[in-house]
Amino acid sequence: MQNAKIVTAMLIVGLSVAAYYYFSDLIQVGRVGIVVVGMVVAGGLMLNTEVGQSAWAFVKGANVERQKVVWPTRQEALQVTLMVIILVIILGLMMWVFDALSFYAIYDLLLKVRGL
Repeated sequence: MQNAKIVTAMLIVGLSVAAYYYFSDLIQVGRVGIVVVGMVVAGGLMLNTEVGQSAWAFVKGANVERQKVVWPTRQEALQVTLMVIILVIILGLMMWVFDALSFYAIYDLLLKVRGL
């Protein structure tokens, strides 16, 4: 019975999306409404399965964990952003120096080719 509900929910979603494209002469709001209603019906059907119940429990648990997150203050966010910018500049300069040295070593010292 569980599998039949899941397959039916997937069919409802597929049919609602197909109806969106089939009724292309209908106004956009009506077409989107068909898809929304299909999603709501399929979601309600899925919530009556074990998979749906475990997914809903996961969503509720994730929301509880989200509420425990401590967001950084404005000053902390600004400090971290400045550190990242400074590190990017330093690494960019280091890569530029390495590129210039390797270009010099390959073309000037090894190949004896100047003016490329």
